[in-house]
This record gives sequence, C-alpha cells and structure tokens, in this order.
Amino acid sequence: IYQWVQRFTPLLAQAAAHADTVSGTVVEDETYVKVSSRWRYISRAIDQFGQVIDAYGSPRRDAGAARGLFTRALSTTKAIPMKVTTDKAAVYPRGCRISWPESVV
Repeated sequence: IYQWVQRFTPLLAQAAAHADTVSGTVVEDETYVKVSSRWRYISRAIDQFGQVIDAYGSPRRDAGAARGLFTRALSTTKAIPMKVTTDKAAVYPRGCRISWPESVV
C-alpha cells in the first residue's frame, strides 16, 4: 500500500490541480486503507465529469475530516457546485454546512 500511495498521490494531486471550474455536482467518495500499518480514511471530492477535485486522508471519519475535505475542495475550485452527493453518513451534513454555502447542502 505504501508504494501505491507514493506512486499515485502525485497523480491525484495533479488531477486535483486541473479541477477549477466545478459548477454541477460534486460526489464525495471514500475508502478505508492501511497505510504504514495504520488504517486511514481516504476521501475524494469528484466532479460530474469524474475528475478528482481534491483528496484528503484522515485517521477518523468525523466532522473534522469532512470539513477538511470540503474546505480544501472549495479552495481548489473557482465555482461553487450546485449539489454535493455523499453516502449519507451523519458526519457529512455538519462538514458541508461549515464549508459549503447553505444552498448546496
């Protein structure tokens, strides 16, 4: 896993650098992976075209991690999306309300 992270993290960052005009739907996707013998949540914000806006790693799946992902994604984009889609976990509405405008949540 460590080699995978070393190889693909720059590619994810490069893909995120090009996502500057999101105006449709943003989908939050996450997975739970073991990195350096520790389990981490890797969350991604993906636009309607499948381009990664931003990726965020966290040891916990909580409102702070959701806020971190959405804040970084908002700072990466130049337009506010019309809709944010998640897996309906309880942590995302709190993270969204803090980071995104109320009309998006």
